Amino acid sequence: MQTYDFDLFTIGAGSGGVRAARASARHGARVAVAEERALGGTCVNLGCIPKKLLVYASHFAEDFEDARGFGWSVGERSFDWSRLIANKDQEIRRLNEVYARLLDQAGVTRIEGRARIVDPHTVAVGDRRYTARYLLVATGAGP
Repeated sequence: MQTYDFDLFTIGAGSGGVRAARASARHGARVAVAEERALGGTCVNLGCIPKKLLVYASHFAEDFEDARGFGWSVGERSFDWSRLIANKDQEIRRLNEVYARLLDQAGVTRIEGRARIVDPHTVAVGDRRYTARYLLVATGAGP
């Protein structure tokens, strides 16, 4: 009987990869996940979350104007683009940490770096090779 380093090796730690890794670990599998960028994938780091934060911020100028019609007195207003971007970046870092904590609590081994499939049961990350009974490619898709 062949022995492997892991039961499941997941390439990609976006929503799908993280969910598959956590669920498998919860059922007793020895799981690793490799990610070359920040945890959470495109939605957390480049798409949905940053977009929503920037769109929410864009509405405040109108909201301040509308508030007068509802009895509010709104004083002097100003906008600081660099503060908005810094706060957006801080929220993304917080979400990356949440993903890391969820994986760690599930007992998933996190490996930082670009993973490359060597053969049906072997993945290379940098100079290191890992074996697994199953490989899951969860790297998302392109437009």
